[in-house]
Amino acid sequence: MKSLPKAGKRTSLILLGATALLVVLAFVLVLTRGAGAPVDPRSPEGVVQSYVTSLLAGDQEQAAALLTTQATKDCPFGANPDRTDLRVALLSTKLTGTGATVLVSITETRVRGPFGLGESGYEDSFVLVPRQDSWAINSAPWPLLACTAPAVK
Repeated sequence: MKSLPKAGKRTSLILLGATALLVVLAFVLVLTRGAGAPVDPRSPEGVVQSYVTSLLAGDQEQAAALLTTQATKDCPFGANPDRTDLRVALLSTKLTGTGATVLVSITETRVRGPFGLGESGYEDSFVLVPRQDSWAINSAPWPLLACTAPAVK
């Protein structure tokens, strides 16, 4: 007949189980966060929201359609990192005489080790210029560039 674990081992098992449960719960909360409310798709915020939504869904072509020609030319090599761990939140919009600047918060979440969930974040901005009845993105933060692979010659 098996005996119950000693009190010291039982406490360790309970603490280990509780820690694992908290890590799993935190991970589920991060993955199930809802998307932001939609805004007017022709506004600077709406263009950025459409761009980021397309990009994070893996639709490079749809995202690239919202860029200016200059922005697609300025795309550096290697600007397509894995974006599955990014969250983007709108902070503010500033309209100028020649365009708009949309400030966003970018948060990167990484799972490190069996019990670690790390986040790092920073603020960056999109610069937009008017295009007919909407806006086009003239520059975007590096981890959010809709670049296509350069042609191999």
